[in-house]
Amino acid sequence: MPMAAVVGLGPRLFLVKLPEGEVRSFPRAPLSDELPRGLVDALSLLDQGDRVVTTESALTDRVAQVLGRSVPDPTREEFRTVRARIPLPEPGAERTFALAVAHRMLERALRAPDEILITLAREEERVERALGREHRAAEAFVAIPRSPVEAYAVAWQEARASLARHHGALRATVESEARTVLPNLSAVVGARVAARLLAAAGSLPALGRMRAPRLQLLGSRRRPSADRGPRYGILYRAERMEEVPLGRRGAYARSLAALASIAARADASTRKDVSARLLARRDRRVDDLQKQRRT
Repeated sequence: MPMAAVVGLGPRLFLVKLPEGEVRSFPRAPLSDELPRGLVDALSLLDQGDRVVTTESALTDRVAQVLGRSVPDPTREEFRTVRARIPLPEPGAERTFALAVAHRMLERALRAPDEILITLAREEERVERALGREHRAAEAFVAIPRSPVEAYAVAWQEARASLARHHGALRATVESEARTVLPNLSAVVGARVAARLLAAAGSLPALGRMRAPRLQLLGSRRRPSADRGPRYGILYRAERMEEVPLGRRGAYARSLAALASIAARADASTRKDVSARLLARRDRRVDDLQKQRRT
């Protein structure tokens, strides 16, 4: 029985016809699910009685769609026969194609909503640090009247104002994305803090698996102890933290971390809205801490 095989090898797709041994080559785009137009035309010209096989599952689905019938895998002997007919790739062609595939896979992974939020959150934090450095430098800068230094100070002030506007717009974008990706966590700790927690954790699944004590210390730059803080990291910017007495903020951070871990787990898995229950517990805890005095 006449047979045709569709074989992928690096940047090329091959259509091999047996027993005559005709081989046709077609360019292949990295990670593309679409068959080249020339290959589709060649497949459409095959006889209905021809046995058609493929060497890749992704090719099998596309070829079957073109032919309108099932496409089996080749036997071991068929695979060897077909493979022997295919010419070796050009030197470096496979490596170049593999690098292109890896680049496309990385780009596809980075398009995930949580990865986009991580990128934006890290950039917003970097811009905030840059803005802080510029403001501290401006406070110590002496602008000499009626001199080029004074003119420079005016231009520098405009640059800082432009950076501040950029930071404000970026922060608004981060908070908007956080409310979409992390709705429960954003409600409990605030959208900006939720985004930074995600960036510190590295991924949404990792954040969802994180236990409360570890989440509480995310962003902490030194080891906590009884007489030396911090007992919390990114959470020091969390919602309602400033309303808690200074001596009770560690206790609030522990309670908030427990609620945040539940919220993160819901955002990473079930996507169920549990924010109302968690907010009620958070607000009760704040009220209790405001009434207490540190002994």
